Parts: sequence; structure tokens; C-alpha cells
Amino acid sequence: MEKEYGVKNMHCAACKGNVESACKMVKGVKSVDVNLISNSAKIVFDDKLDEKELFKAVHNAGYELESDFDEDAVFETKKDYKRLIKIIIGFLLLVPLLFIGMGGMYSDIMPSFLKEPLWVGALIQFVITFIIVGLFFSYYKNGFLSIIRFKFNMDSLVFLGSFFSIVYSLYLTINSIVHPNLYPYEHFHLYLDGAAMVLVIVSLGKYIEDLSKNKAKSTIKALLDLRPKTAHLFKNNEIIEISTKNIKLNDVLIVKPGETIPCDGVVLSGKTSVDESIISGESLPIFKKEDDFVIGGSVNKEASIKVLVNKAKKENVLNKIASLVSEASNMKTPLTERVDKVAKIFVPTVIIIAIVVFISWLIAGYVNGGVIIEGMHFMNVFDEAFTFGVGVLVISCPCALGLATPISLLVGSSIFSKNYILVQKSEGIEKVKDVDTLVLDKTNTITEGELAISYSYFIKNIDQDLIDKIFTMESYSEHPIGKAITTYLNEKAKLSKDFLLNETIPGSGIKGEFNNNFNLYITSLVYAKTKINLDDSLNELFDERSEKGEIPILIYDENEVYGVYFLKDKLKKEAKRFIEIAKTMFKRIVLLTGDNQKIASYIAKEVGIDEVISEVKPEDKDKVIMKLQQEGHKVMMVGDGVNDSIALTRSDVGVAVAKGSDIALASASFILMRSNLSDIFRILFISKRIRHNISFNLFWAFIYNAVFIPVAAGAFALLGFVLSPMYCSMLMALSSVTVCLNALTLYLKKH
Repeated sequence: MEKEYGVKNMHCAACKGNVESACKMVKGVKSVDVNLISNSAKIVFDDKLDEKELFKAVHNAGYELESDFDEDAVFETKKDYKRLIKIIIGFLLLVPLLFIGMGGMYSDIMPSFLKEPLWVGALIQFVITFIIVGLFFSYYKNGFLSIIRFKFNMDSLVFLGSFFSIVYSLYLTINSIVHPNLYPYEHFHLYLDGAAMVLVIVSLGKYIEDLSKNKAKSTIKALLDLRPKTAHLFKNNEIIEISTKNIKLNDVLIVKPGETIPCDGVVLSGKTSVDESIISGESLPIFKKEDDFVIGGSVNKEASIKVLVNKAKKENVLNKIASLVSEASNMKTPLTERVDKVAKIFVPTVIIIAIVVFISWLIAGYVNGGVIIEGMHFMNVFDEAFTFGVGVLVISCPCALGLATPISLLVGSSIFSKNYILVQKSEGIEKVKDVDTLVLDKTNTITEGELAISYSYFIKNIDQDLIDKIFTMESYSEHPIGKAITTYLNEKAKLSKDFLLNETIPGSGIKGEFNNNFNLYITSLVYAKTKINLDDSLNELFDERSEKGEIPILIYDENEVYGVYFLKDKLKKEAKRFIEIAKTMFKRIVLLTGDNQKIASYIAKEVGIDEVISEVKPEDKDKVIMKLQQEGHKVMMVGDGVNDSIALTRSDVGVAVAKGSDIALASASFILMRSNLSDIFRILFISKRIRHNISFNLFWAFIYNAVFIPVAAGAFALLGFVLSPMYCSMLMALSSVTVCLNALTLYLKKH
């Protein structure tokens, strides 16, 4: 069994590791996948799981599980004005705190009552600092709990850095009262500015991170917002207006002209045209009749229809799109797994480093007989050691590591969806770079997937009555060939009054029965040869047209052949140009199809594909993919999402060309929501940009910590380069913000 829970109080990669570890300790839990972007945990478990124990374990780790997880809430982008007001107040309070705290640097302009006695200025600083601590007390609460539970995270570092700065400042203040002569005003500096600033700056950084996430989520939020707030429920022969949140499976809805269809369903009655451009990018309205599928969020253009809700909320197309974007932000690759492992030990490692730095500077100072770094206004050896120890705590940033990959993937996935491409397996973004072979299915990929009459031949002039009979027979057929013929004859024929019934000839065609014992056959060539003799001139025609990839459908009765319709699956307009460009990007292009060799070769020749593998059953296509991989190729397979599912799974990168309702195709890495071959190039281009963006983020996150932790520890102090805890807190916030802002640069280029 699998269930998704909401998770409260997560901030960084260390939090993610803590939640995963807590869940895995509970009996019955098989696997846990925590998403830092959506603040959720997808848990796979068996019957042995006690959900109360799961909630308790996560609570003891310092977090809270929410059983009723609303996927839509992930994409909510409400502005948190209360939080923003706190940050503004915090910055306003920092101004006098910094002014008084750094008074020794400009003692000439400081009011005398703040200089003598020293405790007056100190008291004012404490009052301001405690107000700021009160505003952002959650860092103290969560940080303290994380430490006593040995579940370290970013809050642990913020709490320790701020708390010890206050404690040390309190010690200095008491000492200055007891020994006033030891502390001249010019050298008397408390660490309250750093204690307060780290809280304000980190809060600002988190707020900017959330704004960045909201920007990335806005595309999907706009899509979800297309759903109407209310719907018309048809129940007990009455129409009742209800909230769309209350729609249930198998409800019957009435959708009026101009209204948005509330959710996925099947048309029970009525005919209309529907605008599905939000899903497929198709600008022209699509005709819908009884038994046709309609998508929630699409717009009913012409007439009222009655719709049966046939999908649960989570399975609706719009919800599935939103879910895929959210899941794509949680990509698992060898690199990200290594990052997660580093993140788990990052905070305790930093705390150990801070302790070692503090002790080392303390010992060095006592051995030296005083402070080591002259001219830095350190009051004593302890003050010097404390500055470097706290600096290490404050400057370290696990958030940048934790956000580096998911924030880029979230932005990238929303860009994909904006281009009508869904990322279903985000590891495909990483694998795309190695692909050298493109394997293409024919139907729905190179061709439109809809048969149309390309040529007709009749042996003699036929009357309107026969045309009407053909039209009538195919009007009662659900076969694609029947659809092609009725479309062709739609303006030329009407339903025959003599029609009695159709008899299906499995795999071959249909036989129509009419009044006066007249039977008419519309069948394949193979079957026709078993029923009637064919003229040599017809056989020559068949050979000639088959070279062009056309399928003959014969019209005849028991005595004579009347004529032939030749049908062909149309090439996509962009197919030829697509292959021309693809040849510059892939070493090898293969057309893989179940069609016969003649048709496949003709299609391949038309578009410019040199290598054709034909007459392959869907279940055998994966063997072709395996053979290519055994030859050392990395394969991208593009095909119909249903018929080619095995091959799509087997390939290194699977791309499914889906109809609007077929997005739940678990076999593909990417799903093309519109039948546009050029979107394959968009996959290559956008994936490359996402990979580069992730690489920069990870590089920055590692380099930042690798460089600035030693700097904060005093590695360059002898050269006169020292960072106070106040500046360390600013750099720490800047690190996370840099990662988020860099991810947003993906939006700057048009795709």
C-alpha cells in the first residue's frame, strides 16, 4: 500500500533525512520518499504498520505528519503577510541595534548616556534582541528540540549561533558591571547584533526561497485554477449547484455552453465542441458526442452536455499533471543520493567543527599569552575563540545543498508543462545527454494515426444508391477504416432506407444486408480474394498503390467488384523537417513499426529515415531496443503510450506521444501532450539547461561551504581577513537565495 502525507516544519535537506530516518524505523514501512519542495512524504507500507506509531516517530523527530494531504495545496501561492510584517519589523529593530552595538567605531557621535555606564547601552540592546527573538522564536524552539532529540537541521545551527551569542553577551555585560575598568567603551562590543541578525536574515532568505518556489509553481497553479469553483449536479431529475470539491465518482453533471468542464468524464448525452487547448495546445475546438471523453478544465463551446464523472479526483488529467510536476522535483540519481547522504551528516559535522575551532583558538590564545589577531578589537582570548566558533555555526548552509536539485527541477518541470510536455520520470532529464540513437514508432509519431482515403477507383459508373449503401454500412461501424470512409463520403451521401444490419467479419471487414436480399461487402484484399475473382488490371493497381504505402479496401457483392478505396495514414506535416534536424543530433535513427515492409519502407523514404525495422509485434519491440543497447547505444524511444509501453520502459529515455486523456502512462520518461515532433528537441534543449542549472547550484552549494566555513573558522585571520558572526549570517542567507534565484533564470530564455 502507498499513501502520501503532508509534513510540517521541514526546512532543509537535513530535515528531509530526519523524516526519512524516523519513518524507516517504524515497523511495516517499506520505503519513504520525502519531497522538500511539496513538504510531503510518500510512504509504502504493509499491513503491519500502525499509523499512530508512524505519527509518533515523526513527532519525536521534531516534525508533524498530516494524514489528509491535499495535492492541490502544494501549488497554493498565498502571500504570507504576517510573516513579511515580522521580517520588516525585524529589520527596523536591527537599525538601532546595529547603531548602538557598533557605537565604539564612532564614539564621537554617540550620546553620552549610552557610553557611561556601559550597561545602559547593553540593556537597550538586550531589549531589542529579545523582541527579535520573540518574533522568530520558532528557530529557538525547533533548534532546541532538534538538538535534544539528536535530529540536527538548519534550525540547530541558527539556534546555537544565536543562543550562545546572547549568553556570551550576557557574560560580558555582567563582567563589565563587576569590573568596569576592564572594558573601555571603544573596545566593548556585544554579539547581540549577530544573535538578532541571524534570525532576521535567515527568515528573509527563507521568505525569498518560498517566493522562488511560488514562481515555479505558478504555471501549474494557473492550470488548476482553470477548474470552476462550482458545478451543476444532475440528481433525482433536478439540477443542483455544488462545489467542485464535493464532486464524487459516478456523479452526473450538466455542463452548459461557455462553461468549463469541472472534471474528467464521459459524455452521456448531447453534442458539442470543446476547447482542450489548455491540455494539448490544440487551438481548434474538438467535436464531442455521446461516449466521448472530456477533460476537466476544458471549455464547452456550443451546447449543453450531460457528463458522467468516471475518474477520481487524483486521476483527473489536471491533477495528474500537477502531481507529475511535483514528483519531478524529487529526482533520484546517484549524484542526488550522494548529496542526501552528505546532508544527513552535514549539521552534526559543522557542530563538531565549530567546537574544535573554538577549543583550538582558545588553546592557541592561552599558549600565546593573549589574543592572536591584533587590531580586531577582541577583548580577550575567549572572545577571539568564541567569534570564530560561532562564525562556523552561523555561516554553514545545509539549505543550499538541499535546494540545489529540487528547486531547479521544479522550475524546469513547470517549463516543460508550459510547453505541453510532462516529466514523468525526472531521471530522464539526466539520461538525455547520453542518448545517441532515436527509435521512432510510425503510427501517431511519424504519421497522424488516422486513416484517410488517398485514392478511389471504380470499375464502372456507380449510382447514388450504392454510395448511400456504403456510407450507411460504415456509419454503423466503429472501425477507423469506417470513420475514414464516412468522412470521405459525408458530403456526398445519406443513410440508405434499405439497410437492415451489418455483420462483422473479424479482422477483415463488414458485410451489409439490405432489402431484396442484397448483400454488400467492404473488406480487405486478402479476404476479398477468398470470395471473388479479381481482374488482372486490379492486381496491377494494387501492386502500384502498395508501393506508396496505401491499403486497399474493396467494395463488392457475390457477383462483381464495384471499386476500391485506398487508405493511407497521413504523414505529420513536420515529419520530414524533423528527421532532417534529428540527423544532426543523433548518430542513428530507426523506424520501428508493426506495419508490413512495403508500407514501412515507403513512409521511411518519404521522411528520410534510412533504417527500417518492420512487421514487429508490440511485445517484441523491446527486444529491438535491447539489441541496440547491447551494441552500446543509448536509446530514446518515441511511440504511442499504450502499444509501445514495453519498449518505452526498456529504452534509456522513453517519450510517449499521448492523447489528452492518456497522461497516466507509467512507461515513459516524458509525455508529449500535443502531437508535435519538434517537442522532442525541446526535451533535449530544456533538459540540458536544467542539468547545467543543477550543476551550478550544486557547485555553488559545495564551494560555498568548502570556502566560507574555513574563512569563518579563521583560516585567513593572520592575513587580516575575519568574518564577524553578523556577516556570516548574511552570507548564509545569501547562499540559499543564490540557489533559488539561479533556478529562476531558467525562465529567462524562451523555449
